[in-house]
Amino acid sequence: MVLGMILYEGVDLAYNIVRLGYNSVTGVYSWYYQTEAQVQEEKREREDQEEQEKHDEAHQMIKELKLLNERIKELEDTLVKNQK
Repeated sequence: MVLGMILYEGVDLAYNIVRLGYNSVTGVYSWYYQTEAQVQEEKREREDQEEQEKHDEAHQMIKELKLLNERIKELEDTLVKNQK
């Protein structure tokens, strides 16, 4: 039972040391080459572009709806005139 506990703690300690070392190395690499800042900037640009596309789509749909409403109004007016 004690041997199992020692093995478990040894594996846990080794895992945490490896994880700490990996995170440290990737952190220093990202800091030195500024890769994270570039990735965030590209992501922000993509999000801005997607939002602009959504805005353009919504604007186009509003225009189309206004045109359809105008056509419906014209048809209603024509029907009213024909009924008289």
